[in-house]
Amino acid sequence: MNDMLNENISLEPSSGAFYGESIYLTPLWVSGKADELSQSTTTGDYELMAPKIDPHNQIVEDKIKAVLKLLTFREQHVLVQFWSPRVVGKHQLLTSIDQPFGLGVIDERLPLYRKDSVHNFFVVAKDDEDEDTSPIARVFRRGLPEWSSDLANYLPKHFPQQECANLCNLHGYLALPVFDSLTRSCVGILELLASSKYPSFDYEVQQFETALKTQKLTCLELQVLDDPASNVIELDEIFKIMKVVCRTDQLPLAQTWALSPFTSVASYEQNLKKSCNRYDTRCLGNVCMSTCGLPFHVDQGGTWWNFRQECKKQHLDKSRGFISKVLSGDLCFCEDVTKLSVEVYPLVHYARRSGLTSWFAICLHGLESNNDYVLEFFLPSHMKENKDIQDYVLEVASIFESEGKVTRTMKPAHDLPWLSVDWLTDLGE
Repeated sequence: MNDMLNENISLEPSSGAFYGESIYLTPLWVSGKADELSQSTTTGDYELMAPKIDPHNQIVEDKIKAVLKLLTFREQHVLVQFWSPRVVGKHQLLTSIDQPFGLGVIDERLPLYRKDSVHNFFVVAKDDEDEDTSPIARVFRRGLPEWSSDLANYLPKHFPQQECANLCNLHGYLALPVFDSLTRSCVGILELLASSKYPSFDYEVQQFETALKTQKLTCLELQVLDDPASNVIELDEIFKIMKVVCRTDQLPLAQTWALSPFTSVASYEQNLKKSCNRYDTRCLGNVCMSTCGLPFHVDQGGTWWNFRQECKKQHLDKSRGFISKVLSGDLCFCEDVTKLSVEVYPLVHYARRSGLTSWFAICLHGLESNNDYVLEFFLPSHMKENKDIQDYVLEVASIFESEGKVTRTMKPAHDLPWLSVDWLTDLGE
């Protein structure tokens, strides 16, 4: 597919084989050899020439091109382009000149936005990040993704190409930092624009990360991978006690919830705010709790893995439902969570499908990390007498208390009266 942008640009169809759901999705037409800027571009006080071939940059470009050929999208009207860092004098710039890009479909609007991008470059402010006027510069500086379900959520000063995006009918936006997995340096930015207003970019982020891994690259925020030693010690302790309790008493399932770290920036209501790692509009404005990557136990002889997998996909609002009540210091119990409302127990539909009923939850506080952890346990079906359950819950709670005193890394949150069990049939009461 030649000569779609100008006489010097060619687009190649993705040559990779797609399987499963991907065969129903849209691959990209990926840029081939290009000379998009035969003359210099001048913007403000900077003159940017088409770059000389640099072996390192060429390797990165080849890797990004290979990544683009692996991607598939839920809609056709998408543009993906790579922004590369370059030093000009004392300034660091980000440019898309002669960098790989891909189009989901060949029409008039997507190439128009691509041309506008080529004639723009963004300076990474040296001393003040508030001077970074574009998502591209902000993402490069912070190493955090930036996204919005609709570009209308940006103020023009925060998105210089907003007018062009409107003309091209582009709404959904995602910019991801690309790191070298070995050196951990940021090698550039991958930018996605789509005609749809995306309520969630979770799928797209996973697509990018899977493709980037094939080239020893990643879009994950690398600092998140380096948990402080105190966190590791605390999580190991939780897992150790949880495993002993569950195996000794044959509990079907137990899992841990903790605050989801702020690993992205979202633009909504024309403000830039840090958000969690779910890339979902339902999380905007919330302080989210997640169970993904935290200690859990599932009875190998049961059928509760589906419940666990569904929980890993969910983020719970810290200020609502059972999470809020447990964090306030109550040791909560419910004889049958399947009778609770979604507002009280957001996981109720998954619990019903999995046959999980009797449940209790406690909160632990990390002395060194200052993190709060909510632990929920599901009880076996043979525990039916309320008195037996009450004695058992208090026994388990005391185990965590005694172990915490021994290791001095954990303690029950809110010392008094943390053992007062709230015997509720509905946590909303």
